[in-house]
Amino acid sequence: MLTKIGEKVQNFYNKTPFPDFELERFNRKEDLEFSAYPFARILDRSIPSTSSIVDVGTGTGQLSSFLSLKRKKVLGIDFSDSSLNKAKKLKKKLGLNSLHIEKVNILNSKEIEKLGKFDYVLCLGVLHHTGEAYKGFQNITKLLNPGGYIAVGLYNRFGRIPLKIRIFLAKTIFKNNQEIKDYFIRIQIGDIKDEERARGWWNDQYLHPHESTHTIGEVLKWFNKNNIEFIETVPSSSLFSKTNLDDSVVWNPIKENPPSFFVRFFKQLKWIFETQKEGGYWITFGKLKN
Repeated sequence: MLTKIGEKVQNFYNKTPFPDFELERFNRKEDLEFSAYPFARILDRSIPSTSSIVDVGTGTGQLSSFLSLKRKKVLGIDFSDSSLNKAKKLKKKLGLNSLHIEKVNILNSKEIEKLGKFDYVLCLGVLHHTGEAYKGFQNITKLLNPGGYIAVGLYNRFGRIPLKIRIFLAKTIFKNNQEIKDYFIRIQIGDIKDEERARGWWNDQYLHPHESTHTIGEVLKWFNKNNIEFIETVPSSSLFSKTNLDDSVVWNPIKENPPSFFVRFFKQLKWIFETQKEGGYWITFGKLKN
């Protein structure tokens, strides 16, 4: 049974599937590779072809579809029927036999436990929309094989500040100003000639019914409580690194040390200015301890 927040979020994504696309755009498997975002390509390079993957909150399935091209077991889970229907149509059209799609509420531990174990758990931009982010995190760690890897993408409490200001302006002073709204969305995605992408990003960033924001320190506590070894964050939370979402080597075998309180505070202040494009979004990478 969904919470009130869960119902609102589910209804939102049923009306506005994310990331939105027209099925006609994908006629060959090569089209998935052509349209893949830079970070999806980084994940594809970083995850061995022999590994199993679960994409938690797969939405319309573009990432899980892309990753399934080179792997024998990829599972995409979500709780939005509209999003999953698009994902299933894409799977069927391109004959993605190694991709499996299931409707799952990640706050329901019984549904999670039925899914089995995976080498890689991707949960990118999902937990901050659940209303119970830590509970969702606890549940998805149950999907990890011993020694398995996890990536958790969240909105940062500091980095999200500029976007929150723009949301306020878009809903008040510039409520009826389409030029300003176009400018706001260009800050994040650049070219807005792709109307489907622009519409999807606007809905997700400016009209979403619920989001929470989090800190690096908070996620480090989550990791410690659930036997997850910290590897790195992207953008980097080490003092001098400038690694960003487009050029990272993720799950680096030379792992970073968890940043101290003062380093975290300093880096997150910088993220106010440095993560404009991502809307304050960052990813933390970890590994389940054996």
